[in-house]
Amino acid sequence: MDPKHLHEQLKQLQIEIDALAVDDGNRAKLHALVDDIDRELGVGPQFVLEDTNLQDRLDELVSGFEVEHPTVAGILKDIMVKLASIGI
Repeated sequence: MDPKHLHEQLKQLQIEIDALAVDDGNRAKLHALVDDIDRELGVGPQFVLEDTNLQDRLDELVSGFEVEHPTVAGILKDIMVKLASIGI
């Protein structure tokens, strides 16, 4: 797993989030999640996230965005798969 690619995907997700027509609360949740993932991935080469709640938060956000915002949901799902593939 190339961490650079995951960080690039997180940047793309930030752009998509900014373009969404959602309320500020949901936008803030998405930005906070992306920031948490990005920060945790930058901690070290072992890719061990200290925040074990991230996967649950991702699942919840994907469910909430699947119908109205499929692009964001797709990016979130891809990030979930990549995190799972590195054992997170």
